[in-house]
Amino acid sequence: MHDKSIPFEATIRWIKKETRDTATYALKINSREIQRTYTFKPGQFNMLYIPGIGEAPISISSAPTDHEIMHTIRIAGDVTTYISRLNAGDVIGVRGPFGSSWPLEEIEDRDLMIIAGGVGIAPLRSVIRHILMSGGGKKSPSRTPIGKKFILYGAKTPKDMIFRDEFPRYMDAFQVFLTVDKADPEEYWRGEVGLITGLLNKVSFNPLNTVVFTCGPEVMMQSMTKDLILRGVPGEKIFISMERNMNCGMGVCGHCMFGPKFVCKDGPVFRFTDIEGFLGVKEI
Repeated sequence: MHDKSIPFEATIRWIKKETRDTATYALKINSREIQRTYTFKPGQFNMLYIPGIGEAPISISSAPTDHEIMHTIRIAGDVTTYISRLNAGDVIGVRGPFGSSWPLEEIEDRDLMIIAGGVGIAPLRSVIRHILMSGGGKKSPSRTPIGKKFILYGAKTPKDMIFRDEFPRYMDAFQVFLTVDKADPEEYWRGEVGLITGLLNKVSFNPLNTVVFTCGPEVMMQSMTKDLILRGVPGEKIFISMERNMNCGMGVCGHCMFGPKFVCKDGPVFRFTDIEGFLGVKEI
């Protein structure tokens, strides 16, 4: 097992531009020994390291069975700005994986609703790809049987939609509902226009048999969680991925304290009922 406190080298295999400020980077671990021992679960993250610049926590947006480790990165600071200038063939430092994962055991024989806003779709893409690559959740001796599967995704504009070209493939296994806050008249957009909370009115689901995975702006998750509970979804069946102030990734520096918990170590995926008293509080 490799030491998570020490960065290892990975080479960028390819880069896919998603939006004006976001791209997906596919990494291949350089060390064969680490390749053999490195594993992750959907929802976990890596610390991406640039010598002389620093490191940043980035969610893994690939499935565990993908050939490369993918990170979908929005430019938001020194490290991500530097990464945005790299090319295929360049080498980057990686530490991880860290954090909790989406509780896939919770969705057995239940309906799954994935709700994401903006770049919050990145850590949920790992779940989506995992389900698609395992037969869409159909029952077999090696697969977890899942009921209905929904994706609700919102972005500011059509141009800000992450993985926009992938949603048609998701429709093979999921009912997909998309919305944007605003659509330019000159843009070709056939989806909904309005807040993501409005998409719940489009979905026919049994609240008592539904598990929710959500990630995005905190104000969106607060509003959506409130609506879901009002519709009868149990709070303990709602799981939220937080992305607050992570620094070391190991619960050592205390930078991401979230009430009595560390986002990097106890999260980033939390059961709603475990953090409902802290959600929405800017600094704790």
